[in-house]
Amino acid sequence: MYIRWVVRRHKNAEIANTNFYDAYLVESYRDERGQPRQRTIAYLGNIRQIEGEFPTIERELFLLRADRILESLPELTETERQEVRDALRRKVPPLNRDEVIRGFTANLSWYRQWWEQHGNPLSDEEVLSIVRATRGKVEPI
Repeated sequence: MYIRWVVRRHKNAEIANTNFYDAYLVESYRDERGQPRQRTIAYLGNIRQIEGEFPTIERELFLLRADRILESLPELTETERQEVRDALRRKVPPLNRDEVIRGFTANLSWYRQWWEQHGNPLSDEEVLSIVRATRGKVEPI
């Protein structure tokens, strides 16, 4: 099994330096005549590459979606799933600590601005209590 990456350029390539990467999980096999063939097992998703970089949040979303798809494939062993995850992460690196901190800070800033524009802003203590309340919990929105 391996990942087949299909790369498509933006239709306005002169204006937007953007490529789209589609990931397919593919296996090789031999047909009844013994000829080598490939079979697509699953489509794992796509991600944009802008100016040669995969945007931070899109990397995380791509990897989360691909992982959910891999979990839904009962024909894969856990070892195979991990090998596919590793192959995906070689192409699309997971977020590092600094990127998560920058994203978290940007989100908090956006929420604070929204609350201030729409009235009833939260105090620092209220924001801190929300952060503390999420420890060990993942609550649906």
